[in-house]
Amino acid sequence: MIDFSLTDEQVAIQNTAREFGQKEIKPIAAELDRIPDPKEVFPRAREVIEKGVKLGFPYMIIPKEYGGLGADHRTIGVVFEELGAADAGLAGTLGISNFAFLTLLLGGTDAQQKKWFETALSDKDGLFLASWAATEPQGLGMDTDALWEGQTRFNLKTSAVPDGDIYRINGEKCFITAGGISRICIVLAQTPKGPSHFVIPTDTPGFEVTKTEDMMGHRTMNDVELFFDNVKVPRENLISGEEGKGAFELMGILGYSDAWVGALAVGLARAAYEAAREYSKLRVLAEKPIIRFQAVGMMIADMAMQIEAARALVWRALWSNDTMPVPDTKLSALAKVFASDAAMRVTTDAVQVYGGAGYMKENPVEKYMRDAKVTQIYEGTNELLRILASTMIYLGM
Repeated sequence: MIDFSLTDEQVAIQNTAREFGQKEIKPIAAELDRIPDPKEVFPRAREVIEKGVKLGFPYMIIPKEYGGLGADHRTIGVVFEELGAADAGLAGTLGISNFAFLTLLLGGTDAQQKKWFETALSDKDGLFLASWAATEPQGLGMDTDALWEGQTRFNLKTSAVPDGDIYRINGEKCFITAGGISRICIVLAQTPKGPSHFVIPTDTPGFEVTKTEDMMGHRTMNDVELFFDNVKVPRENLISGEEGKGAFELMGILGYSDAWVGALAVGLARAAYEAAREYSKLRVLAEKPIIRFQAVGMMIADMAMQIEAARALVWRALWSNDTMPVPDTKLSALAKVFASDAAMRVTTDAVQVYGGAGYMKENPVEKYMRDAKVTQIYEGTNELLRILASTMIYLGM
C-alpha cells in the first residue's frame, strides 16, 4: 500500500521551505512582478535568491556524497509546492538548477559529476546556479509521428561540430530559465551521431545572452534567449562522453521533472485558493459572507477538490519515481498536465470570486492567474505531453 505520510525529515524541509517562502519571497513578489524592465528584476531579487541558495534549494538533487541534499523526489516536490505557493517565478529560478544537475546524474560520468557538483557546492559567491537549454525558437522539433513507433527524434538547429579536442557550438536557444544568471548551462545540441548535452560555463567566449524575456506572468523569473557563436567546448564537457545520448537524457529529465512542475502548480493553485477562501469569508453582501451564496461556495469547494486531486496525482508520480529504477514518464506527464490545468482553473475562479476587485493589481489573484498560464506551456506543452502519454498507452507502457 502506498503511504504518503511525510517523514520527520521531510516535514522539517517542508517547514523550512514554507517559512522561507512566506517570510522572504512572498513579501517582495508583488513588487518584483510590477517592475517594467525584466532586466531590473534580478538585481532586486538577488538577496532573497542568495538566501535560497544557502538553504540548498538549487542543489536538492545532488547526492549527499558531493555535499548536496540528496533529496528524494517527493521531498523535492514538497519544496516546489511551498516555493510555488510563495511565488512561482522565484520558485523556478531557485529550482531550475536541479533540472540541469539531473542531466549530469542521468548521463554524466563519475568524473563529470564530481567536477561540476563539487564546483557548484564549493562556490564562495553564494550564487552558483545552473540552467538547462533545450528549447529553440522552433521548439524542440520533436517528431510526434515517431513516438507512435516508440522512437524519440528531434530536429535541433543548434549544432555541435567536433574539431580535434573541442566541439564548436553554434545556434540559439529561447525561454531559458536562469540562463542569464547561471554559472553553467547544460546545452542540448546536434552532433554527428545525434542530440547530445554539453556543460558550458556561461563565461565561455561566444556564449551570449541576447534577450531577457518580458513575460505576462512569472515576471520574477529570469528567462532569456541565448546565442552561441562558435563556442568552443572541450570534449570532456560532452555529457556521458558519447554522442547521441541527449534524447535519452532529455526524456529522463522530463520523466522526473514533470512531476516537480506539477508540484509547483499545486502550490500556485493553493495560494490562489487560500486567498479566495479568505476573501469569500470577509466579503459581505446582503448581510452575509459571499461564501454562503451557493454559486461562490460551490466554486470554493471545486477549487479545494481540484487541488486535492492534483496533489494526489503528483505525489503518486513522485512516489513512483522514488521507488522504481526508471522514471514513470507517462505518469509524470499526466501529473504535470492535470496539475497545471487545475492551477489555471483554480486561479481563474479565484479572480471570479473576487469579482471586479480580482481584476485589480492591488489584489493577489490576478497575478496568480497570469503565473498559472505558463505552467501549461513550459516543460512540454500540455498538448505535447498528452500526445506522449497517449503513445505510451498505445505501446502498452
